[in-house]
Amino acid sequence: MIGRKSLIIASSQIFARILGWLGIVILAKFWGGFAPEALGVIGFAIAFLSIFSIIGNLGFDLAHVKRVSEGQDLGTCIGTYITIKLMLIALMFVAIFTGIYIWKYYLGGGFTDATTESVVYVFFVYYVFLTLRNISTFTFVGTKEIVKRQIIMTFENIVKIPLMIFVVLAGVSIGTRVFVPPAFEWPDFLQPLQNFMSLHALGSLAMAYVFGIITSFLIGVWFLRQYKIKKPTKLMAKRYFVFALPMMLIAVIGVISTNIDKIMIGYFWTKVEVGYYFTVQQVLEIITVLALAVEAVLFPTLSEFHSLKNLKGIKNKTLQAERYISMIIVPVVVVIIVLVKPVINIMLSGSFLPAAAVLIMLTLYAYLISMMIPFSSLIGGVDRPSITAKISIIVCLVNILLNYLFIPENGLLSYIGINGPTGAAVATMISGVVGFIGLRLAARKLTKIKILQSHTPRHIIAGIIMGGILFYLSGFVTDFRFYYLVAFAFLGLGIYLFLLFLLREFKKEDFKFFLGIFNPKEMVKYVSSELKSKPPKDKK
Repeated sequence: MIGRKSLIIASSQIFARILGWLGIVILAKFWGGFAPEALGVIGFAIAFLSIFSIIGNLGFDLAHVKRVSEGQDLGTCIGTYITIKLMLIALMFVAIFTGIYIWKYYLGGGFTDATTESVVYVFFVYYVFLTLRNISTFTFVGTKEIVKRQIIMTFENIVKIPLMIFVVLAGVSIGTRVFVPPAFEWPDFLQPLQNFMSLHALGSLAMAYVFGIITSFLIGVWFLRQYKIKKPTKLMAKRYFVFALPMMLIAVIGVISTNIDKIMIGYFWTKVEVGYYFTVQQVLEIITVLALAVEAVLFPTLSEFHSLKNLKGIKNKTLQAERYISMIIVPVVVVIIVLVKPVINIMLSGSFLPAAAVLIMLTLYAYLISMMIPFSSLIGGVDRPSITAKISIIVCLVNILLNYLFIPENGLLSYIGINGPTGAAVATMISGVVGFIGLRLAARKLTKIKILQSHTPRHIIAGIIMGGILFYLSGFVTDFRFYYLVAFAFLGLGIYLFLLFLLREFKKEDFKFFLGIFNPKEMVKYVSSELKSKPPKDKK
């Protein structure tokens, strides 16, 4: 069941990511050289406000999943969670506007123009509704109603991306500095709207994100209407706080580690460099989709096993998840690294070719992060989040220090060409290695689980050989087109699976496993059953 639920999450997220990638590609193609700067403004606003959005979580999201998956009274859990969320949003409001004031008047960063500052304010609205939407999505993670969760989350991109494309087609007219003509001649009755969007291109682009998250929030409310919401209790609030307290550090440090690089690039460099880094990160999200999908199902499952004192089940599920994550992600990583320039040209545009080294380094990091997730879920599942918090603190401090050393123009590694976005990517990778080792050692100490399976080296060996063959064959192609990239990807996959078969790593039971979770009849049956299911009965 974990496999099928993970596939539902991964499939819907891949669909959402493809939509997101489509929006970025259209923006890159139509806005040309202005695209990195535009995406840099968006990326900086997201990174800046993500730091403050920590307050909207503070570990209570996972605390909610934990208590719901344990079988606590659902109505009381939801009521307590809503109350906590509303209080956190109020705190987030105060923190964000205090932070903006300090950034503008005391840190010397300021905002380069009014448009950029307006984008930050627009994204404040986005994060308010994101925090509210999490009430429904994390409730459904706890109840393991994955289909509902994915419908809610997918609708954000279904609404956002068409609106982004609509804005892009209107062109750009920012003073005398930037002019991109509209993609076509707009009808007379739409020209006032086209003129407004072109004059406020970045703000309009940001509003597409807001309309997307509002739609997603409303769908979550609609699904949650069937669930009885009870008054919060002091006892339940205490149970939430006990679990969330160590998770607060994880939440804070996780968001800082994810966003500090973009903020520091924006501080030491320009919007363009932020755009390179941010855009590459968006493309790479498609790699981590599978691991995050597994996490959404694995954590509540391990939590349930822990409540039943089933240690053997915890270890088996963790190792199984790690093996399949590695098996699936390795060929994707290899194709991106070996064909990095064609990938950038085709998936984005030539304007982003300076980010080739960043893409290679962050692709390796994406694989590393994906391999960490099962062990992170294990530690949280056995109710020891304080351990993950300690490891996260170390990783965050290492990341901040290395970013400070590597990002500036005259940084520590600038003499070999590593600074700016590339320096941030190297810092991220090194700090990821620290977290990778720390989580495995901690999991080993807690449960005696294997630190490294024999499966993983086989995947890597098969991937390296596959990469060598693809690299050799790519030398015969002078002009890479989209269909060449697709052909190379399928060829690489065939080579990879054949090598795994020779290494006795891909067996008959693996084939049956994938065949089972991809069975369309069973998938439709499961989705239908979940959507028709009624909320669990309230406890007396």
